[in-house]
Amino acid sequence: MGVSQQPAKPVAVIGIAPCDAYLDSYLACHRSAGIYASDALQAHYQTMRAGLLQDASDPHVRPYLANRCMGLTQQLNAALKGRSCMAPSINAAH
Repeated sequence: MGVSQQPAKPVAVIGIAPCDAYLDSYLACHRSAGIYASDALQAHYQTMRAGLLQDASDPHVRPYLANRCMGLTQQLNAALKGRSCMAPSINAAH
């Protein structure tokens, strides 16, 4: 009788807590907010993740990433208009 574990999900570790939190919720929250078509969402995530990883490796940009990611989170929360990231998108049927 072992404890069942959830399958591991890809970890988008940037090493900056607000950016890691933003990427961790990116797919579910963008899907709930209906920001991108579902078939394009993964590509947008990969682009955002790659950009943040690149910026995190630049010592001139890295100090500003926490604020940038907090701003991205605020924009996403505004787009959600109070909906949960686990709620289906209003536009899901369209």
